Amino acid sequence: MSALFDALPPPYQALRPVRLKALTPAEQIAQHLGRAILSGDCPGGSRIVEQDVADQFSVSRGPVRDALRELQKQGLVDITPRRGTFAVGVVFDDVIDMFNIRGVLLSLVVRYVALQTDRTPLERVELRLKELQQVQAAEQPSLVDFVKAIGRIATGLVQACDSRQVALTYRNLPHDTIWQMLWVTPAPLDYTSHERREAALHDYEHMFACMRRQDADGAERTMRKIITDSCQEVMGRMALARSAQVDTTRLKAL
Repeated sequence: MSALFDALPPPYQALRPVRLKALTPAEQIAQHLGRAILSGDCPGGSRIVEQDVADQFSVSRGPVRDALRELQKQGLVDITPRRGTFAVGVVFDDVIDMFNIRGVLLSLVVRYVALQTDRTPLERVELRLKELQQVQAAEQPSLVDFVKAIGRIATGLVQACDSRQVALTYRNLPHDTIWQMLWVTPAPLDYTSHERREAALHDYEHMFACMRRQDADGAERTMRKIITDSCQEVMGRMALARSAQVDTTRLKAL
């Protein structure tokens, strides 16, 4: 398998498969290929050959086609009859929009939680903060576990805010597949250093402290800082492979 993989031309060199739990072959392929496009390892205009990808993942071409159709829905590949499949260059403004949308929604969520008179929902979410602290305290913390712990905090807060409309909106945020590609991977585009994880953990601890004392403004400011810091880190990592124009208005709106 390794020899076959090493013999493949770019951009497939960036797609060495790893074992992911609870994913179908099509989902695994879509996630890895999509992340390579997002990171610039698979540049816009690169031709993606079904058989090459099938060989790389040791699957038939059926799951590859399913993966490419999903990536087409997300706007990451262009499938043209008789021409083939080509990677679509990432528009950085779309990624910033994803952070902005989540930042606005989660800022509302923490305000709701902070202002609740019943502290029980907040106490339940604090158990997820403890999970994040435990992951970071490990001798060699898993980046994926760290990211997943942060994700569980977000979903826990959405549940705790007790708003059916907010929960429905959060579940149906646009480009959710792309969002997952940024994070659910052995090399997430943020939290790669000990210092960055420590800073993020400190922000989450501060945000929970604000919510405990019903400081909705403080909780919202901290949530916006969390989103802004993560967006800037991800955008910096994505830009390493290529130069791109970014709408500064979007960055200022964070």
